[in-house]
Amino acid sequence: MQGKSLIQKTGLYFIGNLSSKIMSTLIIPIYAFYVKANDLGYYDYTQTIMSILIPVFFVAIWEAILRHLLYETDEIQKRKVISTSTGFTILMSFIVILLMGIYRGFIDPETKFLFFIAVMFIVYALTQIWQYYARALSKNKLYILSGIIGTFINFISVLVFICILKLGLKGLFISYILGQVSMFLLIESRLHILREFKIKYFDVNILKEMMKFSIPLVLNLTSAWVLSGFGKTLIADKLGTDMNGLFSFASKFSILVTMIGSVVTMAVIEEAIITVKTKGFNSEFTRIIENVFKIFITLALLSIPTIKVFYFFIRDTEYYSSFSYAPWLIISAVLITMASNVGAIFQAINKTKYQFTTTLFGAIITIVISFSLISIMEVYSVIFGQILGGLAMLFARYFLVNRYVDFKINWKPIVIAFCFLLLIILISTNTSILVNVLILILTATVVSYLNKKYLVISYKILKNRFKR
Repeated sequence: MQGKSLIQKTGLYFIGNLSSKIMSTLIIPIYAFYVKANDLGYYDYTQTIMSILIPVFFVAIWEAILRHLLYETDEIQKRKVISTSTGFTILMSFIVILLMGIYRGFIDPETKFLFFIAVMFIVYALTQIWQYYARALSKNKLYILSGIIGTFINFISVLVFICILKLGLKGLFISYILGQVSMFLLIESRLHILREFKIKYFDVNILKEMMKFSIPLVLNLTSAWVLSGFGKTLIADKLGTDMNGLFSFASKFSILVTMIGSVVTMAVIEEAIITVKTKGFNSEFTRIIENVFKIFITLALLSIPTIKVFYFFIRDTEYYSSFSYAPWLIISAVLITMASNVGAIFQAINKTKYQFTTTLFGAIITIVISFSLISIMEVYSVIFGQILGGLAMLFARYFLVNRYVDFKINWKPIVIAFCFLLLIILISTNTSILVNVLILILTATVVSYLNKKYLVISYKILKNRFKR
């Protein structure tokens, strides 16, 4: 039953998460032909800064919202949790706006598109929090619908502001903002979170409890930024925004893996919380995680020759030279995703401090390797640092988790699959487009055959779910 539940949640969250993650992959061809590498590098840099500052400013309150509302059964207490977290969110939104004004007035008044950056920060935070309200209140269909609407608005905006009006960097900001705003407005129109907000239900003690839960996760998210975002900052500083644009373009492919990973992690967290609450961890849950690991390695196997084929069609653009980075960034994304799924267990057993310490461990390794080798290996130093940092975080979490629960994974088939993935990368990057097409067809055929049982089960479960 755990496996079916996880598949259901994963399928739902995969659809609902489209607007915030998968659009980064869907619009890669538009980036290649309509956006300059320098502009893409700057835009990606601002989003990297956003990914570290927003969890800090809002204390990752969305994680506490999910846990407290999932656990709470009393309606009055639920109202208190919602009003308390909403009041905190409103307050922090005004503080972020104030800080942005101070930054423009006293620190750097010449920052490009600071107004759009400020709006982007706020709408990202609000949308993130409102999506977690939808999840916590079991409004999965609303979560899905908001993702679809956000995806559509974002994509249409990209076509209008970048392809037609040719606004370049400004068009990137506007498109992202409109997509996020549409998601927020839809969820708010259905849940009426702001209307339900009552000062009398604001509870300082509840806020303290939520902060106690989420503060370690802030540190975790901040450290996680180092694993994925520090490299972009280092490249922009040491090698220039043009090179960061190439690196950012290549990383868009690994974002798809990360997107699917974050979707699965959301489902794993909820499943782990429910499992611990009812009957504790068992061998079935461990097998689920093992299968999740195999799935991500399989996705990576399919993505490598696919990326090679894609680059063939953009061989006349300035981004073509970034192909050599993409396969190794996929490796990094797979390792970090696997580490995130193991880390979900810490949230279930209320040991979130270990999510921070293990992420910090991986982040330190990433920083040391990236910074010390940047002058020798250039962009590859960052990729190498991210791979080793993700690997260190994965095994640190695995060993720590086993101090508290029985979570023994059979690593042998996973290691074999990973070695095969490395072989595919070496072959794919050094052969022609025809060979890569053959590799893709052969790999897809073998994978489908080996997993036909799970494909049929997944299809039936999701089909029945959407009929309800």
